[in-house]
Amino acid sequence: MTMRLKSKYPEHLEYHAQNEWDGKTGGIATVIGGRQFVYDTPKTFGGRGEGVCIDELFVAAVLGCLNNTFLDFQRRFEMVLVSFNLKGTATAEFDGKGYMITGMSVSGEVVVGKEEQETGERCVELMIDYCHITRSIKACIPIEYDISVRES
Repeated sequence: MTMRLKSKYPEHLEYHAQNEWDGKTGGIATVIGGRQFVYDTPKTFGGRGEGVCIDELFVAAVLGCLNNTFLDFQRRFEMVLVSFNLKGTATAEFDGKGYMITGMSVSGEVVVGKEEQETGERCVELMIDYCHITRSIKACIPIEYDISVRES
C-alpha cells in the first residue's frame, strides 16, 4: 500500500496568463496582479528580438521552479544558505517538420553554512524530485543536472 504524501499547500492550483499581440513580431503577456512582460520573435526567425525569447523564458521558468522548490526545503530544514545559482540550457532540433526541445541541462552551485553540506545536498535532491515543472516534463524532455554543494 502506497501512502499519499500530505502537502501543507493547496491540492489544486490554476495559473492564468493573457496574451496580446504587439502588432509586430511579438506580444505582451499579462499574469495575475497585472504583471507584464514583453516577448518577441528572435531575429534569427524574422523577429525584432526586442523582448524575451519564449524559449529562453521556458528555461527561466524551469530554473525558477527549481529555485523556489529548493528554497522551500531550505526553509523547512532551517539551513544556512550563503548563495545559490542555477544555469540552464535547452536544446532544440529541427526534425523536418518543426522544432522540438530535445533536452535540458541544469548546472549550478549551492554554498551553505558550516556543517550544512549534507543538508545542502539533500535539498538539491529534493529540489530535483519535487519541482512540479520538471516532474511534468521529464517524460518527454530529458534533464541532466550538475549542481555542486560546498560549505563556506
